[in-house]
Amino acid sequence: MSLALLRWSLLLACLFTTVALAGESRPRRQKAKAAKLVRVEGGHRLHRDTATALQRMAVEALKDDVALRVTSGYRSLREQRWLYEQYRRGRGNKAARPGRSNHQRGLAVDLVIGQRTSKRYLWLEANACRFGFRRTVPSEPWHWEYRPSSTFPPVAGFDCLGNPTTPPEPPAPVARKDAS
Repeated sequence: MSLALLRWSLLLACLFTTVALAGESRPRRQKAKAAKLVRVEGGHRLHRDTATALQRMAVEALKDDVALRVTSGYRSLREQRWLYEQYRRGRGNKAARPGRSNHQRGLAVDLVIGQRTSKRYLWLEANACRFGFRRTVPSEPWHWEYRPSSTFPPVAGFDCLGNPTTPPEPPAPVARKDAS
């Protein structure tokens, strides 16, 4: 065997050995993660933190006879791309470019609102910030985003719009009969 052939075979053996050994390494152990997307009433999916805040907000809204209903939550890249293409063709509502919508992260929620003068919309305007939600698209009153780190709660005694809130009146004292 010639010296050149011996060198080439030794070089090839070293290359194949390192490739083979690198492929046999133990797989990394996956960390247990909770599901980031959860289903909310109506079958829509949201990020778990958004869903928790929305649920708390819905409970408070019901105390004021306001029912919150979700019409859209998480969207896949494919769904967002389709909506954006429809918007660009003039066949749909305004839609963000794929990759730019907080719907794709499960942080945006579209709610049934009605008119801007409806009881539901006025309640959201006055209370949503207490739960970390705010409107981010002025032309879409139904679109609310969960941004707890940049949405500040109202000052005590005021709502999210700065209007004073009326505290519940304390119950009237019960007159007691004198025991003498």
